[in-house]
Amino acid sequence: MSSAQPFPALQASRSEGGIRWRLLLAMILTGVAAGLGAAALSWLIHGVEHLAFGQTEAQARIVTEGTTPERRMLALLGGGLVVTLGWALLQLRGRPVVGVNGAVAADTPARRRPPFFENMMHAVLQIVAVGSGAPIGREVAPRELGALFAGRIVDGLRLDDEMRRLLVACGAAAGLAGVYQVPLAGTVFALEILLARFSIRYGVVALTVSVIATLVARVTVSTETFYVLGQISGSAVSVGWCALIGVLVGLPAAAFRRAVQHVEKHRAQKWQVLWALPLALALTGVVAIWLPQVLGNGRSAAQTAYDGTTLQLCLALLAGKTAVVLLTLRSGAYGGTLTPGVAIGALAGLAAGLGLHLLPVWDVLPGVAGEASVLAAAVAGSVGFLAVSMNAPLTAFALVMGFTGQHHAAVLPLLAAVAGAMGAASLFSR
Repeated sequence: MSSAQPFPALQASRSEGGIRWRLLLAMILTGVAAGLGAAALSWLIHGVEHLAFGQTEAQARIVTEGTTPERRMLALLGGGLVVTLGWALLQLRGRPVVGVNGAVAADTPARRRPPFFENMMHAVLQIVAVGSGAPIGREVAPRELGALFAGRIVDGLRLDDEMRRLLVACGAAAGLAGVYQVPLAGTVFALEILLARFSIRYGVVALTVSVIATLVARVTVSTETFYVLGQISGSAVSVGWCALIGVLVGLPAAAFRRAVQHVEKHRAQKWQVLWALPLALALTGVVAIWLPQVLGNGRSAAQTAYDGTTLQLCLALLAGKTAVVLLTLRSGAYGGTLTPGVAIGALAGLAAGLGLHLLPVWDVLPGVAGEASVLAAAVAGSVGFLAVSMNAPLTAFALVMGFTGQHHAAVLPLLAAVAGAMGAASLFSR
């Protein structure tokens, strides 16, 4: 009598069907978990901002507007005390925190199963820091939570290593999508940065998870665009203007990227954090006496650039925001450079646009000057700077389109800015 299993094809079909259903369930659960994580962190940062400044970013696009220097300094030092002690204790007493790239790679047992409590606290401390005025981005925290939740879900459903890597990356990207309501940008972020692979299968999974997370996060996250500004023109003059601005911000963006890598590599650790971080935040508070827009994740500085300002204030904010971001990261803080990059790029683009408008050529071509607007320069600066600083042109384009709510007319000018910035940066690298 044969010992072979009857109907092997049927058995294989049932097995494949079970894997598909588990993958579908994992996608749904990951999207829901990432969306809830993004919603919780958004609720938390609004609570911290209200304590710190008496208002939130949802109420005032420039969250420091109307605040006194004393209140800003008190917020920085009060929140700084909490996060300084928290990060020092995590490093001295806790298990090592696993970042998003480590969780996606999962190449060691520790990276495959990050410590839940330590990773959760690490994300919360980032939000408290940014909410109280630390000049860094808050986007890393929801990505870390999304990756953490996805890893636990996939392990529970016993999916293979390829699917695990895919879903952990999608969970991290969905956290970003949920907190900023940018599902397309979250999808591209997963494919371009975390997975470095574009395929229909990966794209469908990433888009599904990001869409679910974006919908779920709406329990606390507003659907309004992150920045309020007008629409830029899609004319030939606007395309050329944005390409030129992209070229001009490409080299500073490459320098910023290298500077961030350097300060993160030499970041203060353990006992050093106890003195370095409070000192850095105190110095940031001093800068904020004259430039309150440098505080927070960059939304205030970017909105100032999009609203338009003088060349002198623009240059001061550009130098001040760049300096405090690098100083804070070097002193032991953890956070992102995505929204700070948008802000620095907007200021750099605006400064370039204002400077170019001082040239006498516009007197000869007055009609062209109207098409080459300073608003377009600021938006082009954001997308070009972000593309180079993240080394991710498609993600930068999708993010800035989503952040600013630009219509289809802006597609060509912003792509031209990305191309100009990436081209200038690549020439500089050589």
